[in-house]
Amino acid sequence: MNRYFKYLIKVPFKLILTWSIAPALYVSLLPLAFANQSVESVLIDAQREAFSGLAENEGLMNFIGISDWNNVFTLEGMVTTYFMNLFVPLLVSIATIVLLNKMTAKAEEDGTFEFIASLPMTRSTIYLAHSIVAVLFGLLISFCWFSVMYIPMALMNLTQTLDYLPLIKAGFQSALGGVSFGVLGFSASAFSGKSTNAWTFGMGLLGIEWLSNMLSSNNNFFNWINENISSFGAYGNPYQNGLELESILLVFGKILVFLVIGYIGFTKRSLNLK
Repeated sequence: MNRYFKYLIKVPFKLILTWSIAPALYVSLLPLAFANQSVESVLIDAQREAFSGLAENEGLMNFIGISDWNNVFTLEGMVTTYFMNLFVPLLVSIATIVLLNKMTAKAEEDGTFEFIASLPMTRSTIYLAHSIVAVLFGLLISFCWFSVMYIPMALMNLTQTLDYLPLIKAGFQSALGGVSFGVLGFSASAFSGKSTNAWTFGMGLLGIEWLSNMLSSNNNFFNWINENISSFGAYGNPYQNGLELESILLVFGKILVFLVIGYIGFTKRSLNLK
């Protein structure tokens, strides 16, 4: 078992480090746009004026997920209704799929999974360990991103700030949605043994739910998807309103269903060992 845990840490160590630090440094640039009035005027106000025509196009506004044009150009609006509502789920799902593919289906195809198959462990134990890694990895890297992003707000006198605890809560809800897509990709590849299925199913569901979110205001079918089964629909505004138990249970329920499906396939099929 100790050899297996070393494998879980050692093999993807560089990947985990990269996905923890690089997005965190990128996200930390957002508060710096509000470092002083002159910087904010150049980077924020000028862009708001340049693209102000978009605010008059209701269809385009709905498609890109903007309900309040002016709020997009505040620090809270940028982080909680723009970045967290699209890019965090996208990045978390991609990171999760890449990580789990490296340790499971892709490892089977490359022949490196033979080391795991040779250990005195049941498939159930292996799958459970990978499932825990999938969920915790997505949540932990999001925690790193927003903790690092908060550093400029804590140390610098910005024109606008965010509170740390509500920020982390919102980051948790956003990352949870990303985990649901990443876990579906992991489960699909575990079920079939084909790493490409991770991208087909994981990114496919993300695309469907994102489009449903964008088109929900004009279509009853997409509105039903958005309100009842979509991880994007469950996001809401946790920074202002806090975490909603119903939304969290919805996304956790999807994650559990996906993991169970993957477990059934992984424990029944033949491994792709060379």
